[in-house]
Amino acid sequence: MPVVTYLTRPDAAHYRLVLDVLLEEEGRLGLHLTTAEIGQRVARRLEESPRRAEEPPVDRLLASLYEWGNVDRIQNRHRKGTYQEYLKKDYLYQLTPAGAQVHRALTAIDQELGAAGALQSSMLPEVLRALDELHKLLQNRASKRDVYSTVQRIFNGFVQLSENAKRFVQGLNHALEPGSDIEDEVFLVYKDDVILYLRTFVMALLRYASPITQAIDAAESAGVVALFPGLALFEATPTLGMSLSEVADRDAVQLESQWRGLRGWFFGDHDRPPVTQTLQDRSAEAVNLIVATVRRRNNQRFRKVNRAADMMTLATWFAGTRDAGARAAIWRSAFGMYSARHFGAAHPPASDLDLRSKTSWWEGPAAPIEPRLRKQGPRSTTGRPNGVRDPRAAKLELARLQAQEQAATDAAIRLLTARTPARVSALPVLSETELDVFLSCLNVVLSASPDTTGRRTGRTGDGRLRVVLRPAPENAYAPHRAVVRTARGVLVLEDFELTVLDLHRGGE
Repeated sequence: MPVVTYLTRPDAAHYRLVLDVLLEEEGRLGLHLTTAEIGQRVARRLEESPRRAEEPPVDRLLASLYEWGNVDRIQNRHRKGTYQEYLKKDYLYQLTPAGAQVHRALTAIDQELGAAGALQSSMLPEVLRALDELHKLLQNRASKRDVYSTVQRIFNGFVQLSENAKRFVQGLNHALEPGSDIEDEVFLVYKDDVILYLRTFVMALLRYASPITQAIDAAESAGVVALFPGLALFEATPTLGMSLSEVADRDAVQLESQWRGLRGWFFGDHDRPPVTQTLQDRSAEAVNLIVATVRRRNNQRFRKVNRAADMMTLATWFAGTRDAGARAAIWRSAFGMYSARHFGAAHPPASDLDLRSKTSWWEGPAAPIEPRLRKQGPRSTTGRPNGVRDPRAAKLELARLQAQEQAATDAAIRLLTARTPARVSALPVLSETELDVFLSCLNVVLSASPDTTGRRTGRTGDGRLRVVLRPAPENAYAPHRAVVRTARGVLVLEDFELTVLDLHRGGE
């Protein structure tokens, strides 16, 4: 294809600058540019570039692009003051359809390869709104077109979120790898921005994960999965060589697969955690990696002794020593690489044969070897190899224990929410699980700032429980301290009025 010939030329970067200028003018709904205007814009872009290079003549670049079919030209006969200007060859240039298509494709590839990606926390509320809208459409038995449009909006949001999350994690690992050549000042600014960004995303993830989970359950209860075959048949696109029913079956399978992928973000299996948990773990790993990188850079900056300095000093010693024996001594002292000792058997201490490491093989005594060993070689009684353990049983047991713990926690939450609002002193004896839930609620709500009435409101990290704490009314006859009896002992604290709401069960 002649339109891609410029990519193989030494001035390929300048050719692309010229095409960038023409494509930008086309994006502004412009028709064409003169040679002088193109040259000015290319020069302006080169001035903004950190790498300055010798610029070839723009008219030569345009002539080559015209020859290869990337641009089209017409002679410019407007605004000529003299006949010399009229006779001078001046052209108006614009991109040809083939040249514009090729350059747009190359620009898209550059943007795809250079995209850093982002953990877009703003996509989570948008997905939640789309799921709520889908639930309302299913309840009101809306048209299939509206339902299909909403489902596609949800899928497109998650496709964008997952792609950007993958690029962000890859770019973060590349920026924080040990061989990265980022300057210290740039890295410190990057570190602060990344930590703030990860904190914002994780907080948004914790905030919206629970409502999105409820919205997915509500949509499935309303029968969205059962509608996929009908939606696929309604929106089936005619395909050559396939009947309309075959296209609908293929699209229905794709819709079900995408919905399972959506569930996988928030619902884990017994052998696979949800994607939200994986992203939280990756965020924690990124923070740990940042801390380790900061520690390593500080060691390089402030410690006078490090591995690189040791190797440089050792190399200086080697270079400054002319004696081969001295160099060998430095080598042995630095790396502990000594010459091999003579192979032999045990001898009486009086013979001093064991200490002669430099004895030649020909001069030293022979090592006694048993005839059987000489004839048959070494034998080792190998028993039955250890079998490879099947991890499925352990995973099932772990999943059972996790489900059991989650069931106990759910039961404790139900009992605690059923007993509140109540004064702390009115609580009965708490079991160990109920005590853990009670303490986590106190930890969340006591860390919140009180309002003008002394009321505190908090929400647990998973977004499930909403805790409200009000000061006890002043009563001269009522004690200000409450004693809560638990399975682990006695807890004494101020007699607050506690309210715990389970948002998963519709508490407001």
